[in-house]
Amino acid sequence: MITGLSALHERLAPHFKPAFIQRDYTCFQFRFDDGEPFFLTVTPTTFEFSQGEKPDPTLTLYLDNHETCEALLEGRINSMDAFMEGRYRADGNIVLSQLLLYLFRNDDPTIAYRVQD
Repeated sequence: MITGLSALHERLAPHFKPAFIQRDYTCFQFRFDDGEPFFLTVTPTTFEFSQGEKPDPTLTLYLDNHETCEALLEGRINSMDAFMEGRYRADGNIVLSQLLLYLFRNDDPTIAYRVQD
């Protein structure tokens, strides 16, 4: 990954919305056409990026590269455009994939609804 997971964590930490996902534990696995996989674990109060594969993630996202992933998490690119261009797709709880895209945004007003599995 170009910037490294610790640098990504540092950039996203000030924008993290605690309890936004409304689940005790969620694991987002990121797999790439170009690059090593990593995963993101989220609790109501913390988040952490880790290298590698996590068995039984809540959701798996398939992306073309790490730059697309970072841009989506930081809100620098439009998620619908990236999806329609085939730059990413998700398998698992699709609602969580949409919540993930707003987990670290602080400059857009966001309306959150309680999501039940």
